[in-house]
Amino acid sequence: MNLLPRPLGGSRLVGDYLAGAGAAGDFFRGSPYRGDTYVRKAEALDLARSRHTFATAERVVRPAGTEGKELLRRVVAESGYFVTTGQQPGLFGGPLYSLYKALTAVRLAGDLEGLLGRPVMPLFWVASDDHDWEEANHAFVVDASNRLVRLSLGPAAEGPPRPLGSTPLGPAVEQALDRLAEAMPPSEFHARYMEPLRDAFQPQATMASAFHAWMAELLGETPIGLVDAGAPALKEACRSVFRAEAEDPVASANVLAEAADALRDRGYGLQVPLIPGATNLFVDLKHGRERLQRTEDGFLLRRSRGRLSLRRVLHLIEDDPGSVSPNVLLRPVVESVLFPTLAYVGGPGELAYFAQLRGLFRRHGAGMPVVVPRGSLLAVENKVQKVLENFGLEAGDVRDPEALLTRFARDRLPGNVRDTAVQWRRAVESLGGGLADAAATVDPALRGAVMKTRNSSLAALGTLEKKIVRAVKRNAETTRARIAKAQVNLWPGGKPQDRILCPLQYLLRYGPDFPALAYRHIHSPIDPAGAGGDFATPGTDSIA
Repeated sequence: MNLLPRPLGGSRLVGDYLAGAGAAGDFFRGSPYRGDTYVRKAEALDLARSRHTFATAERVVRPAGTEGKELLRRVVAESGYFVTTGQQPGLFGGPLYSLYKALTAVRLAGDLEGLLGRPVMPLFWVASDDHDWEEANHAFVVDASNRLVRLSLGPAAEGPPRPLGSTPLGPAVEQALDRLAEAMPPSEFHARYMEPLRDAFQPQATMASAFHAWMAELLGETPIGLVDAGAPALKEACRSVFRAEAEDPVASANVLAEAADALRDRGYGLQVPLIPGATNLFVDLKHGRERLQRTEDGFLLRRSRGRLSLRRVLHLIEDDPGSVSPNVLLRPVVESVLFPTLAYVGGPGELAYFAQLRGLFRRHGAGMPVVVPRGSLLAVENKVQKVLENFGLEAGDVRDPEALLTRFARDRLPGNVRDTAVQWRRAVESLGGGLADAAATVDPALRGAVMKTRNSSLAALGTLEKKIVRAVKRNAETTRARIAKAQVNLWPGGKPQDRILCPLQYLLRYGPDFPALAYRHIHSPIDPAGAGGDFATPGTDSIA
């Protein structure tokens, strides 16, 4: 198997930021491709250094393995830094991009340590506060028959939406595990991964705790640390941020609105729409997790329409901080308040919403980290590579198999059919035009009638040609099946592979060689001289 670099994609804002074009750079800390950007950020962190930051890190960071334990000790002892990334929990580890995010953070942290001469630890933030069960409750693999299989736990139990950190998986997870084992072809790595997967994803576990345990297993050979957003010690450390948001939500709304206006003025859109009156805080009470909406005399619970006074919200923050959580815009600020964060590794959507946050970071006394694109890779197994080579295709060509098959069918029309159709079309065009000229000498009004008939004939011929192409496509079932095999492995459901398939797709086939290969193909963009780089670069090594 080979891993190919793929463009990360994203909005025009993201494209301009990464290309160093337009006004996009005004909304970020600096180019992620310049070493001096990180040096300046490290200097700013040193000026604002606080021992409290490391005390929080010692309490809430859970190293995935022994290497991480030693690195955390060094970061604390030598006043080091962190590179953060994260993701909402997902069944069986979620899509591939969660793994790629983590490996990118590991790679970047190692390269920054060499650049700065200080220890730098990668952190993976498990967003256990999130409550989108429908997004988290499923995973996809491609089975031995090249069919896309959706493994699902089904809809959420009746009741109010709860954070994934308090939502049990339930007995359906055992059926999903069995179906996963059945879908994947036998290999020497089944026991290596299925056993710890079953240990993590048990019915009584929550989606967040299972995801956390599985990511620790998957990344145990790296120096990464994991942070549970719902951990009591972390929530206690968040009190100052929560309190500032509750006491003056208008201040945050104003700086976010200023950033939104500036983005629009420069022709960029918003990744995260701003809801009038909405705060950056959620509370989890008897009606589930709900957004706080500010009112003249307190707060309104956005879904249940209940009301809370400012005093009540401050009481929750002080005595029950676990019931309070940040929204997607405030969460990166919380990270930078709690940890000396050099950089954040994200996907295209995350890069875009960071552009809205510079004022919010300043409001809470934290500087924005350097925002870095995650590595983007496309796994091409040997069976798929053979299909591409046989048809002379690139990986992107099979994203739309019907369009590709239509192109093949037109190219493979029998010569006499194709030539006759071309001659027929030319004859209709030529003779129709001649008849129109001749008829116009009898009555000029006849020209329009002749041309209308000519155009109708050409349209009918076009319809006939499409029918012939469809017949050729139906007769090429072998070609169709092979193209479909490549498509479902590279572009499952027509979408990018790393947004659909989970890492088990390759772990159960290739074992630890797969994450090791992915790590080798994710390179740092840092160039101390200032030249640009790219996280995902082609390599010559592969998994046989």
